[in-house]
Amino acid sequence: MNDLDRGESATDEARERLARRQTELLAALVADAPVPPGFDPDQVSAQSTGLAAKRRDTTAKVAPDLPRLLGAAYGPLFLRYARTHPQTGGYHADARAFAAWVLTDGGPPATDHRRALEHWLHPAPQPAGPLARLRRALRGH
Repeated sequence: MNDLDRGESATDEARERLARRQTELLAALVADAPVPPGFDPDQVSAQSTGLAAKRRDTTAKVAPDLPRLLGAAYGPLFLRYARTHPQTGGYHADARAFAAWVLTDGGPPATDHRRALEHWLHPAPQPAGPLARLRRALRGH
C-alpha cells in the first residue's frame, strides 16, 4: 500500500467515524437516544427540547384544529409524543400521526377529546357537486 492509499483509507475512516457520531447526536436530539460521549447532556437536552417545541409549534400551524381540540393538553401531549416518535414525513403527516398516537397512547386527555379527534382523523365524506360546494362555502367550510 502506498502513501496515497493510506491517506485515502484514513480519510474514509475519519468520514465513517464522523457519520456515526452525527447519527448518534441526531438520535439523541430527536429520538430520545442516549447522549453520545463527549457531548454535554444538559446542552443536548436543551436543544432537544427546543427542536421538539419548534416541531410542536409548526405542527400547530399546519393543523390548527389539534391545539383547538386538545386545548391546554396539546403542548404537553405533543412534547411527550415527540420524545419517542421522530418525524418521518412532512408536518401534515406528523399531525396525523400525533392525533392517532393521542387516541391510542395519549391517556386521559384523549378520552375527553376522542370523538373530535376521530372525526378530525377520519372526516365524513363530503358530497360532490356544485350545490354541495355552495352549501359548504356558505357554512364556511
